[in-house]
Amino acid sequence: MLSEVIDVVQEVKQAHRKVPETHALHATLDQLFDDLRAWAGVLIEQDEARGISALETMPSVAGRTPPNLWPGSATDEEVRSLIDAHLDRLGQQVAAALVAQDDEQARTALSTVDRAVRAYREKLSAM
Repeated sequence: MLSEVIDVVQEVKQAHRKVPETHALHATLDQLFDDLRAWAGVLIEQDEARGISALETMPSVAGRTPPNLWPGSATDEEVRSLIDAHLDRLGQQVAAALVAQDDEQARTALSTVDRAVRAYREKLSAM
């Protein structure tokens, strides 16, 4: 799941550059970017508490080549649609992890991410 969060971070960074600062979507992407970074930190902490180092088995942000999602300009709707699709995929992974998780601290962290992902999807759909 950490890998998925890192992918979404890269996509939100690209989307952020495509949306003018004066648009409400830009501010939402700012918030989402900050939250994604915080979620990645929580997931890393949870792994480390269990003696796992996820970054040893997967590429970090620096080791990834992000796709060019929009070679030219992108409309707010195109950005919203793509980010929503990625949040949907992340939400599905979080839900699956919740079902399989028996550690209470990890369940709490995953539940927080789950609620936030759903809230962002609702916010994006209302824009």
